[in-house]
Amino acid sequence: MLTEDEARARLLTHPLPANPWVYATDRAVIIKADYTDTIERMLRWVPKTRWSAKYRCWIVPLSGLELVRSVLPELSRLAEAMQETPVAPTTEPADADAGVLARKWFADSARLLYGSDWQRETARALGREEAALARWVLGEDVLEAPPAVLLDEMLALMRRRAADITAAADTLAQRLAAATPA
Repeated sequence: MLTEDEARARLLTHPLPANPWVYATDRAVIIKADYTDTIERMLRWVPKTRWSAKYRCWIVPLSGLELVRSVLPELSRLAEAMQETPVAPTTEPADADAGVLARKWFADSARLLYGSDWQRETARALGREEAALARWVLGEDVLEAPPAVLLDEMLALMRRRAADITAAADTLAQRLAAATPA
């Protein structure tokens, strides 16, 4: 385990990626997720980790920074799945980095397609390795393909899904029309 000073130094040189569910303060790593046995098992190796019922979050001492970093994609997926309402796509600042925008567009599109379990389902639909894709979305430099390729694959996937939904809607309309007496 790291000391608090070592963890702070690592955060300065290699901060956690921007994430609405997991972030570091000067004293701890905060995971905005409800209590689950799954998260408890993931964090059990970090002494003094606790779940705060008052703040509805996990509080992990800075000594557990590297463990949190190693399971960050799964923690993010679990935390997002626990939210009562999905995170709506947001507008991006005009001066945003192209890589940040690519990851945001990809995640927003996947979230629209699959809801809270979008990371796993998107990886399956695209035939990609889930952990590598999740780490890329979180801003780590792990990449199976260039962002333009991933965005093109997402666009094709969205168009296929839209065509499938349209075809299913047409079939339902035909069945309803056939079942309704004249």
